[in-house]
Amino acid sequence: MDISPGRAFIRGVIYQADAPVTLTLNAQTEPLPRIDLVVIELDIPNSKASTRILKGQPAPAPVAPGVRQIDGGVWQYPLAQITVRRSQTAVESIRDVRTLVDGGRPPAVATTNIPTNPVPGDLAYYRSENTGAEELHMYAANGGWSIAGSIGKARPYTPQLTWSGGSYSTKGMYQWLSSNTMHVTANVTNTGNTVWGPGNAIGVSLPTKARGGLWQVLTCSLLNNNQGAGLPNGGVPNYQIGTAFISGGSTCQPVLQTIWDNSEGGDWWERFPPGATMIISGAYSADYFYEGNA
Repeated sequence: MDISPGRAFIRGVIYQADAPVTLTLNAQTEPLPRIDLVVIELDIPNSKASTRILKGQPAPAPVAPGVRQIDGGVWQYPLAQITVRRSQTAVESIRDVRTLVDGGRPPAVATTNIPTNPVPGDLAYYRSENTGAEELHMYAANGGWSIAGSIGKARPYTPQLTWSGGSYSTKGMYQWLSSNTMHVTANVTNTGNTVWGPGNAIGVSLPTKARGGLWQVLTCSLLNNNQGAGLPNGGVPNYQIGTAFISGGSTCQPVLQTIWDNSEGGDWWERFPPGATMIISGAYSADYFYEGNA
């Protein structure tokens, strides 16, 4: 079988084949199929690189052989899996398992295209079929595949309030900044004609669950330029600066200056003047790894 000309970047070394490389399959006489693995073998101590086939073991449900990947030693980079027919030396199918293809862009992470034998630090491109979100995923020794960062524009989400004191409209955006860290912006506007509250503290939903076990803080502001005369909360300032606390879970709770007496400082926000808009923004540690309250 022939391997087409091409280049590969492996552990800081560029391997290049200017002409097709012909490889010979190991003889197959067993009555069971097997899967061989085509690799580029980098012999770091001897400054050599070559293409070879690692023979698999025949089995009713065969699997590809493993690779040697030793820092400073022999490093085998998988190219393709070859299913060899039972009882004859013939190729039944070939599966491309390269981890970097298409001019250096990583392949999509999917159930049928997860890079074989990943090592810590490997990157892969992912595009969600449901939302269209594009992300880079990185492989970690103890964490497996995780989001390393979003690619392209921020993604929309619809913030929700934890209680329904009236009608409201919302708009939100989020972006993964790095592994387990997300930036979020949420705008919530009271579209009704009455002030909400007093009552329970207002909670605003997050696009993904926050890590438990520690408190986190986002910025929170209240624009109240449309409060109207004669309303119960007519004395609320047109603009207030506060914070939004996260104690884990899927919501944050705004803390703003109390409306009755500015000397009392901030408190959990319970009232929402008509026409006012609450703005929440900042980065927080998510619970991508399901750490609970650890």
